[in-house]
Amino acid sequence: MRRLGSILIGVLVCGTIGTCAHAQDGFDPNGQCVGDADGDGTVAINEIIGAVNNALNGCGFVPITLQFRATVGDETFACGSVYHNVGTTKGDIVPSDFRFYIYNVRLVRSGGQVVPLKLEQDGAWQLDDLALLDFENKVPPCGNGSTQTNTTVHGMAPPGEYTGVRFQLGLPFDRNHGNQAIAPPPLDRLSMFWSWQDGYRFLKIDTAFDNVRVHLGSTGCVLGSRPNVVASCARLNVAEVDLDGFNPAANTIVADLGALLADSDINSNQPNTPPGCESDPGDQDCNPMFTNLGLHFGDGTPSPATQKFFRVE
Repeated sequence: MRRLGSILIGVLVCGTIGTCAHAQDGFDPNGQCVGDADGDGTVAINEIIGAVNNALNGCGFVPITLQFRATVGDETFACGSVYHNVGTTKGDIVPSDFRFYIYNVRLVRSGGQVVPLKLEQDGAWQLDDLALLDFENKVPPCGNGSTQTNTTVHGMAPPGEYTGVRFQLGLPFDRNHGNQAIAPPPLDRLSMFWSWQDGYRFLKIDTAFDNVRVHLGSTGCVLGSRPNVVASCARLNVAEVDLDGFNPAANTIVADLGALLADSDINSNQPNTPPGCESDPGDQDCNPMFTNLGLHFGDGTPSPATQKFFRVE
C-alpha cells in the first residue's frame, strides 16, 4: 500500500502542477511512465489507473537491437585478411583481434530527448549496462579470443522514433577494477584484462607479426587503503560516442579500424615503446589514435567532436 500511495501522489502532483511532459504513448521524454497520457495538462481517473498499472507492471517497452559491423576502411573485418593502404604511409595490416566494451547506451529521439537502453541480461555478452562486441572468431592468426562472435546489443526502450545513439567506449570504474578472477561474463575474458593497470582493455586490436596494436584502457591507476582495490586512475580514457542519423531498425554502427589508423604511420614506431599504442601517456604514437577515438591524449578526457572510429551506415 505504501508503494501504491506513492504512485498515486506522484501522478496527482504531476497533473496538478503541470510539470510532467505531455506523452501520448504513456512515456515522458526520458522514457518514464507518466500519468498525463493524453497530454491535456490534467490527470483523469482513467489516466491514474493507467499510470498505476504502468508503475506496477512496467510500461510497454519494445525490444531494440543495435547492429555493429567491424571494417578496415570499406572492407569488412575478417581474421587473417590482408588490408592495404592503411595509415599515412599506406601500409598493410593483417588484423588478429578486434574487440571492445561499451556501456551506458542511450537512444536519442527526434526531438533530442535521450532515453536509456535497458540491456538484456544474457549471461554471455551483456551485464548491467555494459556489453562486449567481439568480431574475431579465433581463426588464425586470431588466437587469443573465442570461436563465438558478438555483433549486436539487445535491450528494451519505449516505443518511438529514434534518430541517434550514444554510448561510452570503456567500462564503468567499479566494473573496470573489480576482481577479474571471479567476474561474470563478459568480464571473464582473460585476454581483455590488463594486470599491470588492474583493469581491462576497453578496446583490443592486434595484428599478425605485431606491427601495430591498439590497446585502450585506463592508466595511472593506484591502489587505495583497501588491499588490491584501485582507488583512482590518472587517465580514465573512456570515450563518449555520439552518433546522429541512426535508426536502430535500419542502420548499423560501424567500427572502422582504417579510420582509427588514418592519421598514424603504421610503418614506424616511437623507440622504446610497444608497437602502436597501449595508452601510455608518454607514447606519442597514441596521439592520433586517441584523437580518432574521441579522446584528449593529454588527460584522457572525452573529445566527442574528434571521434572518427565509429560511424553510421
